[in-house]
Amino acid sequence: MNPLHESYEILRNLISELNAHEKDYNEAQTRFHIIDTILEECLNWKGMIEVESYESNSGFTDFELGSPRKVIVEAKKEGVSFDIPSGRSIKNTMPIKSLILANPNIKIAMEQVQNYSSNRGVPISIITNGHQYIAFISSRTDGVSVLDGNALTFISLQDILNNFTLFWECLSSQGIDDNKLMRQLTVGDVRLPSKLSNQLINYPKILYSSELQTSLRQLSELFIQDIVEDPGLEASFYKQCYCESGPLNQYSLLSKSILNSRYASIFSENERQPSVYPINEKNKSNLDESIFSDAISRRPIVLVGDVGVGKTSFIKNLIHNSASNEFKKAIYIYIDLGSKATLNTDIKNLILNEISNQLYEKYKVNIEESAFVKRLYGEEINKFERGIYGELKNSNPDLFKEKLIEKLYSLQEDKKNHIQKSVEFISKEHRKQIIICIDNADQRNFDIQQDAFIISQELSKEWSAIVFLSVRPQTFYKSKHSGALNAYPHKIFTISPPRIDEMISKRLRYAVRLARGEEVSPLNNASVTSENLALFLEVLISSLQKNKELNEFLANITGGNIRKVIEFVTGFIGSPNIDAEKIIDLQEEQGRYIIPLHEFTKQALLGDYSHYSQETSSSMNVLDLTTPDQKEHFLVPLLISYLGVKGDHLDKNSFCRYTNIITEFQNTGFTQKQIDDALRRTTNRKLIETSLRVTFEEDEDRVLIGEMPDSFRITTIGAYHIKKWLGDFAYLDAMLFDTPILVPNVREHLSQNISSMDIKDRFFRALEFRRYLLQSWKQFIEAPSYFNFEEICLEQNAGFERVKQHLLTTRKVKNEDLIDCKL
Repeated sequence: MNPLHESYEILRNLISELNAHEKDYNEAQTRFHIIDTILEECLNWKGMIEVESYESNSGFTDFELGSPRKVIVEAKKEGVSFDIPSGRSIKNTMPIKSLILANPNIKIAMEQVQNYSSNRGVPISIITNGHQYIAFISSRTDGVSVLDGNALTFISLQDILNNFTLFWECLSSQGIDDNKLMRQLTVGDVRLPSKLSNQLINYPKILYSSELQTSLRQLSELFIQDIVEDPGLEASFYKQCYCESGPLNQYSLLSKSILNSRYASIFSENERQPSVYPINEKNKSNLDESIFSDAISRRPIVLVGDVGVGKTSFIKNLIHNSASNEFKKAIYIYIDLGSKATLNTDIKNLILNEISNQLYEKYKVNIEESAFVKRLYGEEINKFERGIYGELKNSNPDLFKEKLIEKLYSLQEDKKNHIQKSVEFISKEHRKQIIICIDNADQRNFDIQQDAFIISQELSKEWSAIVFLSVRPQTFYKSKHSGALNAYPHKIFTISPPRIDEMISKRLRYAVRLARGEEVSPLNNASVTSENLALFLEVLISSLQKNKELNEFLANITGGNIRKVIEFVTGFIGSPNIDAEKIIDLQEEQGRYIIPLHEFTKQALLGDYSHYSQETSSSMNVLDLTTPDQKEHFLVPLLISYLGVKGDHLDKNSFCRYTNIITEFQNTGFTQKQIDDALRRTTNRKLIETSLRVTFEEDEDRVLIGEMPDSFRITTIGAYHIKKWLGDFAYLDAMLFDTPILVPNVREHLSQNISSMDIKDRFFRALEFRRYLLQSWKQFIEAPSYFNFEEICLEQNAGFERVKQHLLTTRKVKNEDLIDCKL
């Protein structure tokens, strides 16, 4: 039977039973005989009901529906009458103000359940005496007062029966999930006020670089980024620039336990766990017996590492440096699926072609050459000569030769078997083992990744080759569960990022030698030198050595992603937001210029643009809103802080379950939708990570969608945003343009002279924005202990003090102008 029809029959039978037993029930009896049946059987909430749930900030609730909770029900005894006045709409709705004026019982019950709802982040409440039901939005985030809203009303059980489709569609578990009641009781969306950036002309406006900045940017990309792709310098580069993974980064804002458990969470507790080994520990061999034992057992060597930690660098360093002797004694094939024929979806054919091509390019073996083919198929030729065509060898040698060529052609036509046999033949003939490295499979789509996994297993098992396969943790996990790696290796080897300070120092010193022509560069077959770039790089090297804040910044804001560190440094060099000419002049004159942290911060926040924009910046606006709720300015900071504080809510790998997060922040007064939106946005900006390292996709309206993972964990990027940026002048100066301001007079005040980039105007704007946020923070009656915005502003006040002193020194302001600058 249809669930709607089945529920209708249950209600009809309940009404018949109640009519047959005319008596008043007390509250407990009402709940047992009537309300339980309505909620569990008529509205399909069975198994999703919490009774007498207690929270210290609001007391006991009668019923909480859903997991996580979505509806709160306040039950009264049957004798408490709700006198619902006439004047309902055809959709059974009525203004809440009319209801509470008509009956004090309704007013008392609504106020009681509204208190529960606002403290527990549950948007919908129902009050009932068993026979009458009033449902309303009791915790609003759209800027509308609860009392100004409407309520859905049913004056009796018979009224419910007569309007059962409406009752079911709005209040059943399915209807609540479909948001039907919210749509019924609201007229459109109350929109957020426009961001201040909407008042700017040509926002976001790109800044144009000077000739010097453009030159520095081009040369830095050439000598720091592109140099890695130069085959002529590859061996020299890895010998001088490769860094082993040493101790955990001393500049990280996260605990060692979080950094140590980067990969442990990709397997659930109830499945067979592989052994996980760090493959590139300091002072240990990079190609030891444990790795070869896996290869000997005919399994691919799976190298697991997050994006940008150096999987490719590890393999290239093996080839050119730490295992160069092993590779010299081997025939090795390196296949980069990230750069090789990115439009080619036939990965099997691509890999076979690469093996054939590299055998010729590296080892001058043409597997299609006649002499090689005859040596390769010597046994087949002998069999052919003993066959029926063998009698033609003397009597008709031309026909014999033609038939033999046809035979060899048919063998060669089987591409896979021909290449496999060729590789095995070359290995035996040269007495060298075969090493095949398949890199960057995770830069392709998922189907291609699956093919790469299957091919690597086949190469390892059937070709007797040592196969390296590098993947990301989430790719490995997904592939294992999809079936392509269902017989996954019993060992995986992890690639961890090196120390940021050591890595960047080596890269920059190498770039200095290239810039001065001290290192021979075959780039573009021309010698390119730049003393200006060399001077700028020397400033960077010296600054990173002497200003530890810069190393802390790079280590945390990039999340240990080496690729992002390099991209940031090359972006910083020649940035239109950085006065490169001043830096070079000071370095030439004094030889000791140290780059301050706020210059790095400016580049991270603004990039090559005049103002912050979520679309162009590598940072996140943690103060942004999805609803007109001032408390939501702090939802993302609260989430990150909750995930960053030690406690029983975190597992051994520092992950927090999604259900715990929902409970915690519903108790702080946020709705599930607000929390889900914050989790999705923060995950996609890398401030937190999920247990499966997934991100969320956008729908056609640019709303982030996707099922919620089981658990979440803070990243170093998130820690830096809250512990170092949130209250800082540079951060607030940038974010005020991107944050909806809900107080009209503050919004109007900030809009004055909005286009001015003078430091004085920026300073007073940021001060006003900070005051607004502090006032918003005071709306929390019982703020969680793990986050305090006022304390953060005090801790991060140095940026405001620095600008204030600059304004006083340059006499742009007087002391009396700064009386109200204190927190």
